[in-house]
Amino acid sequence: MLKKFSIFSIFFILGSIALIVFAITATNDFESATKGYPFIMGFIKFFLLGTLGELLKHRLSHSDWKLDFIIERSLVWGVFGIWFTFVFAGFSILVDGLIDINLWPASLPVMPDFLWVAFSKGLWLNVFGMFGWGMMVTHEYFNFVIGQRWKVFALDKFAEHVDVKFLLSFIPKTLVFFWVPANSFTFVLPDEWRVFTAALLAVALGFFLSVGKKSNGNKKSA
Repeated sequence: MLKKFSIFSIFFILGSIALIVFAITATNDFESATKGYPFIMGFIKFFLLGTLGELLKHRLSHSDWKLDFIIERSLVWGVFGIWFTFVFAGFSILVDGLIDINLWPASLPVMPDFLWVAFSKGLWLNVFGMFGWGMMVTHEYFNFVIGQRWKVFALDKFAEHVDVKFLLSFIPKTLVFFWVPANSFTFVLPDEWRVFTAALLAVALGFFLSVGKKSNGNKKSA
């Protein structure tokens, strides 16, 4: 059984479990650390949980947990965590600002005001602001660059490699039907929990990326 794991994959699996346990059992310390060191904590959350999602994607595709270039991939995820720290705060302020100057409705009759505002932030983040799509494409780009051992950076080479239907069909559907509702829930939470929840959703991202590619692969072979 252990032959299906590497030392690094075990580290990221156990590290992710430890981070989740820390967040659940030492809530005050977790929130204080997030407030005091937002970028460091953002890096750590995605460094561990984003890599766990990548491991899950690899496990579903290859039936083992031995992910190639795992350290490089984890560092990219860590930088994504810093990016998310900026982005979640930025889109939250954006929607609040639009509401304040009457460029976006503050409420809808069909849902509570706080839920509408959270949904609006998830909508702007993933659809109108294009962050969700851009983030997933950027993630695929860096996976391509890592696979090329940092020797090929040209976007035209990436375009030759990437599955266009996956980018233009599967990802948009995933954004609308999963990420908008999921991130709407994220924006209901206090600020200290948003990046952590987004990192947990990165684990779901690994699952969706794997399923999406398998689905497209099956259609091609049919």
